[in-house]
Amino acid sequence: MKRICANFDEESLDILDQYHAKYKGSTANLLRMALHSLKKLEELQEKAPIEKIEAYVDKLANMEHLIIDIADGKAIFSEIGEGSEKFWDEIHKIGEEHFKEYQDKGLITATQILKHFEITNWYKLNIDSENNFTLILSVSEGSKFLKTFFSGLFHSYSRDVEIIEEYKKIRIRVK
Repeated sequence: MKRICANFDEESLDILDQYHAKYKGSTANLLRMALHSLKKLEELQEKAPIEKIEAYVDKLANMEHLIIDIADGKAIFSEIGEGSEKFWDEIHKIGEEHFKEYQDKGLITATQILKHFEITNWYKLNIDSENNFTLILSVSEGSKFLKTFFSGLFHSYSRDVEIIEEYKKIRIRVK
């Protein structure tokens, strides 16, 4: 073991005091825990940037979203096929609800919204220009699903949005 002395600013001391109260251990144990947590965070960031990790946690922690395998997604959309009008109306409404949720989170621009939703892995986002986006689909069978969802999501958007379904991609144009 090696003894280390360190100086802390007021903000860091306040944080240290909070964790002392929570974990009731020595400063040395607390700092060891902090270093292990930092190491783990950096290992995670090698796989995904912190913004994506935060978005994943946001999506999954409240048990409002599912993780499914891409092959499962393909099978589901192949089975749905054309789907019923009721199904597509529901998807549109869900998109509208997501727009309200995203606004509450401070996601205002189309770029912010599309980047945030990209973490679901339905598509890879290409930003063609400030107002033009191409979504390269992970599951081409989900094309109608995404078009309908984004039609609902951008229904109340402050500008007109054109959503064009193409082979294995969707183009979104903000007018």
